[in-house]
Amino acid sequence: MLFQVVHTHPLEKCPAQSAEQAKQFGEWWQSLKKATGIKILSGYVTPADHTFYITVEAEDFELLMKGLGPLVGIGTGHISPVMTLERVFPLAESGAFRAQK
Repeated sequence: MLFQVVHTHPLEKCPAQSAEQAKQFGEWWQSLKKATGIKILSGYVTPADHTFYITVEAEDFELLMKGLGPLVGIGTGHISPVMTLERVFPLAESGAFRAQK
């Protein structure tokens, strides 16, 4: 399943505030990219806003939450299941998103 992760943290909890924290979060990111059952499709950040945007394919939500654990401790965000446009357009054409009469 595909998920879009949006995470924001305050300046005071930013991992970039110390070399040690930056190193720890860099190691966390590398381990997440290698985690069994999780595939990182993209990862972006807006440093001035302290916001991460991560698109992930994961076998299940629990596995994803375990992998994202360090982020939960420093900020807030949301995780949404998403679909590719290639999969959505045929569904839309078939009427899947129209109100039923």
